[in-house]
Amino acid sequence: MALNLETKNIPVGRIVEDKVLRFSMGERISHWVHAVSFFVLLFTGLGVLSTFFQPAMSIVGGVQVAMVIHRVSAIIFVVVVGLMFFVGNPRYHWRWLKFVFNFTKSDWKHVSAFPKEFFGGHGIYPAPDKFNGGEKINSLITILGTVFITLSGIVMWFASSFPPALVRWAYPVHDISMIMMTAAVIGHMYLGLLHPDSRAAMSGMIDGYVSKRFARAHHGEWLDRLEQEQKAYDNSLKNMPKARK
Repeated sequence: MALNLETKNIPVGRIVEDKVLRFSMGERISHWVHAVSFFVLLFTGLGVLSTFFQPAMSIVGGVQVAMVIHRVSAIIFVVVVGLMFFVGNPRYHWRWLKFVFNFTKSDWKHVSAFPKEFFGGHGIYPAPDKFNGGEKINSLITILGTVFITLSGIVMWFASSFPPALVRWAYPVHDISMIMMTAAVIGHMYLGLLHPDSRAAMSGMIDGYVSKRFARAHHGEWLDRLEQEQKAYDNSLKNMPKARK
């Protein structure tokens, strides 16, 4: 019997009583490395960019030290997260990309109802999959922002190796990408930490699990699929011939 499982090891701890494992260890590591390095980049980048923020750089030892920290954090920001697509449990990261670049009618309906949910209500829309329309948009902003920040950062870092015109363009591209990602992060933090309806999702990025109640309300299609796969797996175990003594 062929099972269309989200992961080859889905039965082990995937659904535990009233909780559902939403994010694997690899996904959580990737998320937190990305988040921490982004804030370090934002803080040190502001100090390098503007004299207004430069006094704050004394926290790390001055502007010159901030520049070094900025470049080291940039490497972590790109390399470590990129490696998670190839080491550990990379299938979750590739599956995330597949979800993000596949907008469905349900996702668009979620996006159209999202303003109501953002301001404290609960929009009416079809049961989303593991990632809803709003999360996919946030992911796209993160992906595109990361790409443009990385490419423009490389040009700025090795300016002597690129045409002057390209270097001049790299600075506004870098700044605009940072502003775009910062705005997305602020909205993301509000929803994850303060929003009365969606802050329950935060536990998924701490121990990996969210409540089945939350999963049913926000990711019903995904939960239905996991329950069906779990049931199919359990039945397959029951039907397996017992080992001979």
